Amino acid sequence: MTKQSLLQAALTRGMAPEGDLYEELSELGEYEIDSRSEAEALAKAMTEFVQRPLDSDEAVSAFPELTRLFQSVTSAEAFRYLAVHGIPLLIEAYDARLIDPGECENDLLFALKIFARYGTEDGLERIVNAAFSMALQDGFLWSVIFEQLSDTDPAIRDLVRRLSQPLPDGFVSVALLDWVNRLCRDEIISGHPFNTVAGIEKLRGWLVSVNEDEFTYAHASAAALPFISDPPRSELIALAMDHPDIGVQMEAAWATAYLGSDSGVKFLARLCLDPNLAMTARTYLKELKRMDAIPDEANDPDFLAMAEMCDWLAHPQEFGQAPDEIELYDTREMLWPPTNDWRPLWLFKYRYFASDDEESETHGIGMTGSITFSLLDETSPDMSADDIYALHCCWELEATEDPRAPAERSIEAGRQLIDDAQPDHIEDDEKF
Repeated sequence: MTKQSLLQAALTRGMAPEGDLYEELSELGEYEIDSRSEAEALAKAMTEFVQRPLDSDEAVSAFPELTRLFQSVTSAEAFRYLAVHGIPLLIEAYDARLIDPGECENDLLFALKIFARYGTEDGLERIVNAAFSMALQDGFLWSVIFEQLSDTDPAIRDLVRRLSQPLPDGFVSVALLDWVNRLCRDEIISGHPFNTVAGIEKLRGWLVSVNEDEFTYAHASAAALPFISDPPRSELIALAMDHPDIGVQMEAAWATAYLGSDSGVKFLARLCLDPNLAMTARTYLKELKRMDAIPDEANDPDFLAMAEMCDWLAHPQEFGQAPDEIELYDTREMLWPPTNDWRPLWLFKYRYFASDDEESETHGIGMTGSITFSLLDETSPDMSADDIYALHCCWELEATEDPRAPAERSIEAGRQLIDDAQPDHIEDDEKF
Protein backbone atom coordinates (compact mmCIF):
# COMPACT_ATOMS: atom_id res chain seq x y z
CA MET A 1 0.00 0.00 0.00
CA THR A 2 1.35 3.41 -0.99
CA LYS A 3 2.20 5.59 1.96
CA GLN A 4 -0.02 8.64 2.26
CA SER A 5 1.44 12.12 2.05
CA LEU A 6 0.93 14.54 4.93
CA LEU A 7 -1.92 16.20 3.02
CA GLN A 8 -3.60 12.92 2.15
CA ALA A 9 -3.38 11.75 5.76
CA ALA A 10 -4.75 15.07 7.05
CA LEU A 11 -7.68 14.95 4.63
CA THR A 12 -8.44 11.34 5.55
CA ARG A 13 -8.46 12.11 9.27
CA GLY A 14 -10.34 15.37 8.85
CA MET A 15 -13.10 13.92 6.67
CA ALA A 16 -13.66 10.98 9.03
CA PRO A 17 -16.97 11.03 11.00
CA GLU A 18 -15.30 12.28 14.17
CA GLY A 19 -12.58 14.23 12.43
CA ASP A 20 -11.78 17.94 12.63
CA LEU A 21 -10.97 19.05 9.10
CA TYR A 22 -10.13 22.60 10.11
CA GLU A 23 -7.68 21.49 12.77
CA GLU A 24 -6.02 18.92 10.50
CA LEU A 25 -5.47 21.40 7.65
CA SER A 26 -4.37 24.21 9.95
CA GLU A 27 -1.60 22.04 11.35
CA LEU A 28 -0.21 21.51 7.83
CA GLY A 29 0.89 25.15 7.68
CA GLU A 30 2.22 26.36 4.32
CA TYR A 31 1.80 23.09 2.47
CA GLU A 32 2.69 22.66 -1.24
CA ILE A 33 0.75 20.32 -3.52
CA ASP A 34 3.34 18.93 -5.89
CA SER A 35 1.70 15.79 -7.34
CA ARG A 36 -1.44 14.70 -9.13
CA SER A 37 -2.20 12.20 -6.38
CA GLU A 38 -2.45 15.01 -3.84
CA ALA A 39 -4.62 17.01 -6.24
CA GLU A 40 -6.89 14.01 -6.56
CA ALA A 41 -7.08 13.73 -2.78
CA LEU A 42 -8.07 17.38 -2.49
CA ALA A 43 -10.75 17.02 -5.18
CA LYS A 44 -12.13 13.90 -3.44
CA ALA A 45 -12.31 15.77 -0.13
CA MET A 46 -14.10 18.68 -1.85
CA THR A 47 -16.63 16.22 -3.30
CA GLU A 48 -17.56 15.10 0.22
CA PHE A 49 -17.27 18.58 1.71
CA VAL A 50 -19.85 20.23 -0.57
CA GLN A 51 -22.41 17.62 0.48
CA ARG A 52 -22.18 18.55 4.17
CA PRO A 53 -24.66 20.93 5.85
CA LEU A 54 -23.77 24.62 5.60
CA ASP A 55 -24.83 25.35 9.18
CA SER A 56 -22.15 23.19 10.77
CA ASP A 57 -19.09 24.73 12.43
CA GLU A 58 -16.87 22.67 10.15
CA ALA A 59 -18.52 24.06 7.01
CA VAL A 60 -17.59 27.57 8.16
CA SER A 61 -14.10 26.96 9.49
CA ALA A 62 -12.79 24.43 6.96
CA PHE A 63 -13.87 26.29 3.80
CA PRO A 64 -11.01 28.85 3.86
CA GLU A 65 -8.50 26.11 4.70
CA LEU A 66 -9.57 24.01 1.72
CA THR A 67 -9.56 27.10 -0.51
CA ARG A 68 -6.05 27.98 0.61
CA LEU A 69 -4.75 24.65 -0.69
CA PHE A 70 -5.73 25.57 -4.26
CA GLN A 71 -3.12 28.35 -4.29
CA SER A 72 -0.35 26.10 -2.97
CA VAL A 73 0.01 24.02 -6.13
CA THR A 74 3.56 23.74 -7.46
CA SER A 75 3.03 20.96 -10.02
CA ALA A 76 1.70 21.79 -13.50
CA GLU A 77 -0.04 18.40 -13.64
CA ALA A 78 -1.71 19.00 -10.29
CA PHE A 79 -2.79 22.49 -11.39
CA ARG A 80 -4.39 21.15 -14.58
CA TYR A 81 -6.18 18.40 -12.66
CA LEU A 82 -7.62 20.83 -10.12
CA ALA A 83 -8.67 23.26 -12.85
CA VAL A 84 -10.88 20.51 -14.32
CA HIS A 85 -11.93 18.53 -11.25
CA GLY A 86 -11.35 20.77 -8.23
CA ILE A 87 -12.41 24.29 -9.24
CA PRO A 88 -16.00 23.24 -10.16
CA LEU A 89 -16.36 21.86 -6.62
CA LEU A 90 -14.89 25.01 -5.08
CA ILE A 91 -17.35 27.03 -7.16
CA GLU A 92 -20.18 24.88 -5.81
CA ALA A 93 -19.05 25.56 -2.24
CA TYR A 94 -18.70 29.29 -3.05
CA ASP A 95 -22.17 29.50 -4.57
CA ALA A 96 -23.74 27.82 -1.57
CA ARG A 97 -22.18 30.35 0.81
CA LEU A 98 -22.96 33.32 -1.42
CA ILE A 99 -26.68 32.88 -0.74
CA ASP A 100 -26.14 34.19 2.78
CA PRO A 101 -22.59 35.60 3.06
CA GLY A 102 -22.94 36.59 6.71
CA GLU A 103 -19.43 37.04 8.08
CA CYS A 104 -17.63 35.01 5.42
CA GLU A 105 -17.15 37.83 2.87
CA ASN A 106 -13.36 37.60 3.10
CA ASP A 107 -13.49 33.82 2.59
CA LEU A 108 -15.58 34.33 -0.54
CA LEU A 109 -13.21 37.01 -1.84
CA PHE A 110 -10.29 34.66 -1.28
CA ALA A 111 -12.12 32.05 -3.33
CA LEU A 112 -12.46 34.66 -6.10
CA LYS A 113 -8.69 35.08 -5.97
CA ILE A 114 -8.35 31.34 -6.65
CA PHE A 115 -10.86 31.56 -9.52
CA ALA A 116 -8.80 34.36 -11.04
CA ARG A 117 -5.60 32.34 -10.76
CA TYR A 118 -7.09 29.27 -12.48
CA GLY A 119 -8.92 31.34 -15.10
CA THR A 120 -11.74 28.92 -15.86
CA GLU A 121 -14.83 30.30 -17.62
CA ASP A 122 -17.13 29.55 -14.69
CA GLY A 123 -14.67 31.08 -12.25
CA LEU A 124 -14.39 34.29 -14.27
CA GLU A 125 -18.18 34.50 -14.38
CA ARG A 126 -18.21 34.49 -10.55
CA ILE A 127 -15.70 37.33 -10.51
CA VAL A 128 -17.90 39.45 -12.76
CA ASN A 129 -21.02 38.74 -10.72
CA ALA A 130 -19.22 39.44 -7.43
CA ALA A 131 -18.01 42.82 -8.71
CA PHE A 132 -21.64 43.94 -8.86
CA SER A 133 -22.63 42.31 -5.56
CA MET A 134 -23.25 44.76 -2.71
CA ALA A 135 -22.04 42.08 -0.30
CA LEU A 136 -18.60 41.74 -1.91
CA GLN A 137 -17.77 44.87 -3.95
CA ASP A 138 -16.13 46.75 -1.04
CA GLY A 139 -13.62 44.04 -0.13
CA PHE A 140 -9.98 45.13 -0.20
CA LEU A 141 -8.90 41.83 -1.75
CA TRP A 142 -10.11 43.04 -5.15
CA SER A 143 -6.71 44.50 -6.00
CA VAL A 144 -5.15 41.07 -5.42
CA ILE A 145 -7.92 39.31 -7.34
CA PHE A 146 -7.38 41.33 -10.52
CA GLU A 147 -3.61 40.90 -10.45
CA GLN A 148 -4.02 37.11 -10.34
CA LEU A 149 -5.48 37.17 -13.84
CA SER A 150 -3.03 36.20 -16.56
CA ASP A 151 -2.20 39.01 -19.01
CA THR A 152 -1.89 36.44 -21.80
CA ASP A 153 -5.34 34.93 -21.27
CA PRO A 154 -7.51 35.69 -24.35
CA ALA A 155 -10.47 36.02 -22.00
CA ILE A 156 -9.02 39.18 -20.42
CA ARG A 157 -10.50 41.56 -23.02
CA ASP A 158 -13.96 40.06 -22.66
CA LEU A 159 -13.65 40.19 -18.87
CA VAL A 160 -12.72 43.90 -19.00
CA ARG A 161 -15.70 44.56 -21.28
CA ARG A 162 -18.11 42.79 -18.92
CA LEU A 163 -16.76 44.77 -15.96
CA SER A 164 -17.12 48.06 -17.81
CA GLN A 165 -20.68 47.98 -19.06
CA PRO A 166 -21.59 49.33 -16.56
CA LEU A 167 -18.72 50.06 -14.21
CA PRO A 168 -19.15 48.60 -10.71
CA ASP A 169 -19.36 50.69 -7.56
CA GLY A 170 -17.46 50.33 -4.28
CA PHE A 171 -13.79 49.56 -3.81
CA VAL A 172 -13.85 47.05 -6.66
CA SER A 173 -14.19 50.05 -8.99
CA VAL A 174 -10.90 51.53 -7.73
CA ALA A 175 -9.16 48.16 -7.93
CA LEU A 176 -10.48 47.77 -11.48
CA LEU A 177 -9.11 51.22 -12.34
CA ASP A 178 -5.63 50.32 -11.08
CA TRP A 179 -5.68 47.09 -13.05
CA VAL A 180 -6.87 48.52 -16.37
CA ASN A 181 -4.40 51.41 -16.02
CA ARG A 182 -1.60 48.84 -16.09
CA LEU A 183 -3.20 46.90 -18.93
CA CYS A 184 -3.36 50.09 -20.99
CA ARG A 185 0.24 51.06 -20.20
CA ASP A 186 1.40 47.57 -21.19
CA GLU A 187 -0.76 47.75 -24.34
CA ILE A 188 -2.61 44.58 -23.37
CA ILE A 189 -5.93 46.30 -24.01
CA SER A 190 -6.80 49.22 -26.24
CA GLY A 191 -9.35 51.71 -25.04
CA HIS A 192 -9.68 52.58 -21.37
CA PRO A 193 -12.92 51.37 -19.73
CA PHE A 194 -13.20 54.63 -17.78
CA ASN A 195 -13.14 56.72 -20.97
CA THR A 196 -16.92 56.99 -20.82
CA VAL A 197 -19.36 59.50 -19.35
CA ALA A 198 -19.84 57.33 -16.26
CA GLY A 199 -16.12 56.58 -15.95
CA ILE A 200 -15.09 60.23 -16.23
CA GLU A 201 -17.63 61.12 -13.55
CA LYS A 202 -16.00 58.58 -11.22
CA LEU A 203 -12.52 59.96 -11.97
CA ARG A 204 -13.71 63.52 -11.37
CA GLY A 205 -15.29 62.55 -8.05
CA TRP A 206 -12.10 60.93 -6.75
CA LEU A 207 -9.94 63.85 -7.90
CA VAL A 208 -12.04 66.47 -6.08
CA SER A 209 -12.56 64.43 -2.91
CA VAL A 210 -11.01 66.03 0.19
CA ASN A 211 -11.19 62.75 2.09
CA GLU A 212 -7.57 61.73 2.72
CA ASP A 213 -8.60 58.08 2.70
CA GLU A 214 -9.47 58.55 -0.99
CA PHE A 215 -6.19 60.20 -2.03
CA THR A 216 -5.00 56.83 -3.34
CA TYR A 217 -8.15 56.77 -5.50
CA ALA A 218 -7.15 60.17 -6.88
CA HIS A 219 -3.68 58.79 -7.58
CA ALA A 220 -5.18 55.96 -9.66
CA SER A 221 -7.43 58.49 -11.41
CA ALA A 222 -4.43 60.59 -12.43
CA ALA A 223 -2.69 57.47 -13.78
CA ALA A 224 -5.63 56.96 -16.15
CA LEU A 225 -5.39 60.43 -17.72
CA PRO A 226 -3.23 59.54 -20.76
CA PHE A 227 -5.97 57.16 -21.86
CA ILE A 228 -8.87 59.62 -21.49
CA SER A 229 -10.04 61.63 -24.47
CA ASP A 230 -10.25 65.43 -24.64
CA PRO A 231 -11.96 67.66 -23.72
CA PRO A 232 -12.60 66.01 -20.31
CA ARG A 233 -8.92 64.99 -20.05
CA SER A 234 -7.75 68.61 -19.86
CA GLU A 235 -10.18 69.32 -17.05
CA LEU A 236 -9.12 66.22 -15.14
CA ILE A 237 -5.41 67.05 -15.52
CA ALA A 238 -6.06 70.50 -14.06
CA LEU A 239 -7.88 68.94 -11.10
CA ALA A 240 -5.02 66.50 -10.55
CA MET A 241 -2.34 69.19 -10.68
CA ASP A 242 -4.28 71.20 -8.07
CA HIS A 243 -4.74 68.19 -5.80
CA PRO A 244 -3.43 68.66 -2.22
CA ASP A 245 -1.47 65.40 -2.38
CA ILE A 246 1.92 65.75 -4.10
CA GLY A 247 1.74 62.11 -5.21
CA VAL A 248 -1.35 62.88 -7.28
CA GLN A 249 0.38 65.92 -8.76
CA MET A 250 3.38 63.79 -9.72
CA GLU A 251 1.15 61.22 -11.37
CA ALA A 252 -0.56 64.00 -13.33
CA ALA A 253 2.84 65.37 -14.38
CA TRP A 254 3.82 61.90 -15.58
CA ALA A 255 0.54 61.74 -17.53
CA THR A 256 1.19 65.04 -19.29
CA ALA A 257 4.78 64.01 -20.05
CA TYR A 258 3.52 60.66 -21.36
CA LEU A 259 1.34 62.64 -23.75
CA GLY A 260 4.34 64.61 -24.97
CA SER A 261 4.16 67.76 -22.87
CA ASP A 262 7.49 69.14 -21.64
CA SER A 263 5.79 70.84 -18.68
CA GLY A 264 5.31 67.49 -16.94
CA VAL A 265 8.99 66.63 -17.44
CA LYS A 266 10.06 69.98 -15.98
CA PHE A 267 7.77 69.52 -12.98
CA LEU A 268 9.26 66.12 -12.21
CA ALA A 269 12.80 67.41 -12.78
CA ARG A 270 12.26 70.11 -10.11
CA LEU A 271 11.05 67.52 -7.64
CA CYS A 272 14.27 65.57 -8.16
CA LEU A 273 15.90 68.30 -6.03
CA ASP A 274 13.66 67.52 -3.03
CA PRO A 275 15.19 64.60 -1.08
CA ASN A 276 11.74 63.54 0.15
CA LEU A 277 10.42 63.21 -3.42
CA ALA A 278 13.55 62.64 -5.49
CA MET A 279 13.44 58.84 -5.78
CA THR A 280 9.82 58.79 -6.95
CA ALA A 281 10.41 61.64 -9.40
CA ARG A 282 13.47 59.84 -10.78
CA THR A 283 11.42 56.66 -11.24
CA TYR A 284 8.83 58.56 -13.28
CA LEU A 285 11.52 60.15 -15.46
CA LYS A 286 13.22 56.81 -15.97
CA GLU A 287 9.93 55.30 -17.12
CA LEU A 288 9.54 58.23 -19.51
CA LYS A 289 13.12 57.68 -20.76
CA ARG A 290 13.94 61.28 -19.70
CA MET A 291 16.73 60.74 -17.17
CA ASP A 292 18.56 63.49 -19.09
CA ALA A 293 16.19 66.00 -17.50
CA ILE A 294 17.45 65.31 -13.96
CA PRO A 295 19.46 68.33 -12.67
CA ASP A 296 23.17 67.74 -12.04
CA GLU A 297 22.76 68.64 -8.36
CA ALA A 298 20.30 65.79 -7.95
CA ASN A 299 22.97 63.31 -9.08
CA ASP A 300 25.41 64.28 -6.32
CA PRO A 301 26.25 61.09 -4.36
CA ASP A 302 25.54 62.69 -0.97
CA PHE A 303 22.17 63.97 -2.16
CA LEU A 304 21.23 60.62 -3.71
CA ALA A 305 22.12 58.85 -0.47
CA MET A 306 19.89 61.26 1.48
CA ALA A 307 17.06 60.73 -1.01
CA GLU A 308 17.41 56.95 -0.60
CA MET A 309 17.17 57.35 3.19
CA CYS A 310 14.05 59.52 2.91
CA ASP A 311 12.45 57.05 0.53
CA TRP A 312 13.12 54.19 2.95
CA LEU A 313 11.75 56.10 5.93
CA ALA A 314 8.57 56.94 4.01
CA HIS A 315 7.83 53.30 3.21
CA PRO A 316 4.51 52.13 4.73
CA GLN A 317 6.33 49.43 6.72
CA GLU A 318 8.62 52.04 8.30
CA PHE A 319 7.39 55.51 9.30
CA GLY A 320 4.98 55.83 6.38
CA GLN A 321 5.99 59.41 5.66
CA ALA A 322 9.09 61.44 4.87
CA PRO A 323 11.04 62.88 7.83
CA ASP A 324 10.38 66.43 8.96
CA GLU A 325 14.13 67.05 9.14
CA ILE A 326 17.15 65.17 7.85
CA GLU A 327 20.86 65.97 7.71
CA LEU A 328 24.13 64.21 6.93
CA TYR A 329 25.73 62.83 10.09
CA ASP A 330 28.76 61.03 8.65
CA THR A 331 30.08 59.59 5.42
CA ARG A 332 33.18 57.54 4.72
CA GLU A 333 34.50 54.86 2.42
CA MET A 334 35.58 51.57 3.91
CA LEU A 335 35.93 47.89 3.18
CA TRP A 336 32.51 46.82 4.39
CA PRO A 337 32.57 43.30 5.90
CA PRO A 338 29.00 42.27 4.97
CA THR A 339 29.66 42.84 1.25
CA ASN A 340 33.44 42.27 1.22
CA ASP A 341 34.07 45.32 -0.96
CA TRP A 342 35.05 48.95 -0.76
CA ARG A 343 32.05 51.26 -0.75
CA PRO A 344 30.95 54.68 0.44
CA LEU A 345 28.59 54.63 3.42
CA TRP A 346 26.40 57.38 4.82
CA LEU A 347 24.74 58.04 8.17
CA PHE A 348 21.80 60.45 8.31
CA LYS A 349 20.20 62.04 11.35
CA TYR A 350 16.44 62.38 10.94
CA ARG A 351 13.64 63.84 13.00
CA TYR A 352 9.87 63.48 13.16
CA PHE A 353 7.96 66.19 15.00
CA ALA A 354 5.35 65.26 17.60
CA SER A 355 1.86 65.24 16.09
CA ASP A 356 0.24 66.30 19.39
CA ASP A 357 1.06 67.12 23.00
CA GLU A 358 0.76 63.49 24.04
CA GLU A 359 3.46 62.29 21.64
CA SER A 360 7.19 62.92 21.74
CA GLU A 361 9.50 63.68 18.86
CA THR A 362 11.34 60.83 17.19
CA HIS A 363 15.06 61.18 16.55
CA GLY A 364 17.01 58.52 14.74
CA ILE A 365 20.06 57.59 12.69
CA GLY A 366 19.81 55.69 9.45
CA MET A 367 22.47 54.20 7.17
CA THR A 368 22.64 53.92 3.39
CA GLY A 369 25.33 52.65 1.05
CA SER A 370 24.69 48.97 1.71
CA ILE A 371 21.33 47.78 3.08
CA THR A 372 19.39 50.93 3.92
CA PHE A 373 18.13 50.62 7.48
CA SER A 374 17.70 52.38 10.79
CA LEU A 375 18.33 50.65 14.11
CA LEU A 376 15.92 52.97 15.87
CA ASP A 377 16.00 51.28 19.27
CA GLU A 378 19.77 50.72 19.28
CA THR A 379 21.31 53.85 17.77
CA SER A 380 20.87 57.52 18.48
CA PRO A 381 22.32 60.87 17.34
CA ASP A 382 24.43 61.12 20.50
CA MET A 383 26.43 57.99 19.58
CA SER A 384 29.69 58.10 17.65
CA ALA A 385 29.63 57.25 13.96
CA ASP A 386 32.08 54.38 14.58
CA ASP A 387 29.71 52.76 17.05
CA ILE A 388 26.73 53.12 14.70
CA TYR A 389 28.60 51.55 11.79
CA ALA A 390 29.64 48.74 14.12
CA LEU A 391 26.04 47.89 15.04
CA HIS A 392 24.90 48.09 11.43
CA CYS A 393 27.70 45.73 10.45
CA CYS A 394 26.48 43.14 12.96
CA TRP A 395 22.86 43.66 11.95
CA GLU A 396 23.53 43.26 8.21
CA LEU A 397 25.47 40.04 8.75
CA GLU A 398 22.52 38.73 10.75
CA ALA A 399 19.98 39.89 8.15
CA THR A 400 21.83 38.10 5.35
CA GLU A 401 22.37 35.00 7.51
CA ASP A 402 26.11 35.34 7.14
CA PRO A 403 28.00 32.80 9.28
CA ARG A 404 30.34 35.59 10.39
CA ALA A 405 27.50 37.25 12.31
CA PRO A 406 28.40 37.43 16.00
CA ALA A 407 26.34 35.44 18.47
CA GLU A 408 25.29 38.70 20.09
CA ARG A 409 25.02 42.05 18.34
CA SER A 410 27.28 44.58 20.02
CA ILE A 411 29.41 47.63 19.34
CA GLU A 412 32.55 45.74 20.34
CA ALA A 413 31.86 42.84 17.98
CA GLY A 414 31.05 45.17 15.09
CA ARG A 415 34.12 47.31 15.62
CA GLN A 416 36.31 44.20 15.63
CA LEU A 417 34.76 42.94 12.38
CA ILE A 418 35.31 46.29 10.67
CA ASP A 419 38.85 46.72 12.00
CA ASP A 420 39.83 43.20 10.94
CA ALA A 421 38.58 43.85 7.41
CA GLN A 422 40.61 47.00 6.78
CA PRO A 423 43.93 46.67 4.89
CA ASP A 424 45.87 48.58 7.56
CA HIS A 425 45.06 45.75 9.98
CA ILE A 426 47.42 43.38 8.15
CA GLU A 427 50.57 42.67 10.13
CA ASP A 428 53.80 44.26 8.91
CA ASP A 429 55.40 40.89 8.03
CA GLU A 430 52.37 40.08 5.84
CA LYS A 431 52.55 43.22 3.75
CA PHE A 432 55.57 42.09 1.78
